[in-house]
Amino acid sequence: MRAALVFGIAAAALSAGCSVFAPVRTETTTYVLDKVPAGVHTAAVGSPVISVPIPEVVPLYATRRMAYSTERHQIGHFNESEWALPPAQMIHPLLVETLRRTGHFAAVDAMAPARGDFVLRTEVQEVLQDFTARPALFRLRLRVLLERGADHRLVAARELSATEPLHEDTARAGVAAGNEAMEKLLRDVAAFAVENAPPAR
Repeated sequence: MRAALVFGIAAAALSAGCSVFAPVRTETTTYVLDKVPAGVHTAAVGSPVISVPIPEVVPLYATRRMAYSTERHQIGHFNESEWALPPAQMIHPLLVETLRRTGHFAAVDAMAPARGDFVLRTEVQEVLQDFTARPALFRLRLRVLLERGADHRLVAARELSATEPLHEDTARAGVAAGNEAMEKLLRDVAAFAVENAPPAR
């Protein structure tokens, strides 16, 4: 009798479109960093060619998971919000587009580092929503290295960072702040590249 009752409950659950073995599903919202700066154009004669490989990234941020901190020395990840792509893959086309917009370079090559007069190498070091600060901050940090394309000799290196306050303590507000910080950081990258990759003479 008891076995028949259990079987009846399971059959009813299945007929209603349910399963005791089905995982619990939660809605996940995906976000992107996609803001590039305007007004970075500079005039150049004998413009160099620059190559921009996809950024390296520290392991902590080599994921689509969206990182945050509520205590010092502690990192967590949002459960229902994530990046559409890992940060390095989102930032790469933004770097390429920003350098193109400067007008300083005859070409910006995203695929073949060996072809350029210069190579801009980058490492994503921080992409973090910091709730230990008040107001909370979105933190971006990028290490940039400029090399000569012919012999890979280092021309210049710099660590660049940008922060932007959140208007509320939510992942959505963090993404909005992240895009503002991204625009600031890209301006600094463009200035670094233009300053250290002079036109050919």
